[in-house]
Amino acid sequence: MRAPHPRADTRGSSRGSPSIQAGASAWRIRLAWLAAALILTVLLSGCSRVTLVYNTADLFARQYASDYLGLSREQMDRWEPRLTLALSRHRAEELPHLAAFFDRTLQASRVGFDATGMSCLSGKFRDLYRRQARLAVELATPLLADLRPSQIGALARKFAEEAAEDRADLAKRDWSWETRKRARRYVRSIEDWTGRLSAEQGKIVAEVTARMPDAEAAVVDYRARKRGELISLLENGASEERIGVFMTAWLVDFADLPEELERAGETIESRIAELFIRLGASLDDPQRAHLDQRLRQLRDDLMKLQRQPRLALLSC
Repeated sequence: MRAPHPRADTRGSSRGSPSIQAGASAWRIRLAWLAAALILTVLLSGCSRVTLVYNTADLFARQYASDYLGLSREQMDRWEPRLTLALSRHRAEELPHLAAFFDRTLQASRVGFDATGMSCLSGKFRDLYRRQARLAVELATPLLADLRPSQIGALARKFAEEAAEDRADLAKRDWSWETRKRARRYVRSIEDWTGRLSAEQGKIVAEVTARMPDAEAAVVDYRARKRGELISLLENGASEERIGVFMTAWLVDFADLPEELERAGETIESRIAELFIRLGASLDDPQRAHLDQRLRQLRDDLMKLQRQPRLALLSC
């Protein structure tokens, strides 16, 4: 299933809504989102391509790291052993949790999504996000600590350019049009899981997503502030340990997330749960069969990727 783009979801955030937190917190160094890319590919693709993507994750990470940060061959050589170790650990420790999440989602879909089940799934998704984000921080931190002054300057300029683009987009955006675009994006994503939605189901999506808040301006400001803090750390020669503490507080714990973004994320999470429940109740037999098949396929793919296949124990 295709993921609704974070921009369409207001890029707002809360400690209770990791998918929105990713949009709000991500400063878009591609390396830092190796783990986020893994979880989003797994959690949102819903197709057997996840096997190919996962098995080439090392190449994906190397290319992003090299391209975005402008790393030298020597810097990449110092980092690659950590990447290999982290991906090996991810296969052994994280894939069982991802497979178990989809097994739980499959079971919930068969009995019908309800408030209790969605509370469980939301909590487990938060846990999964934090686990993957912690890996992203672990991989990004040594690279950031190894940047030369010229590379730090180039990163600061990229941040400034992206901030200018964000603010230009904000100045010309039409919220009514953004709302309609977001609804269409959600419909396309959902149809990857269920097959084609009916007109009435499309109306449910439009009505629910229209009640998601617009916090994009606050997200742009928050992201710019955190990027600036990161650049200051790098320019002042912060240690790898200090950078890791900062990145964990930012991308894993959301330690200083503005209240506005926290409220927005909580609301979005609530709307997503409502969407699961209402659409789940409206599915016809072919749609239910399609959803069942996609969830089983993804769970089974995640099991096959493990050297010793197992499902982690998930309790709510």
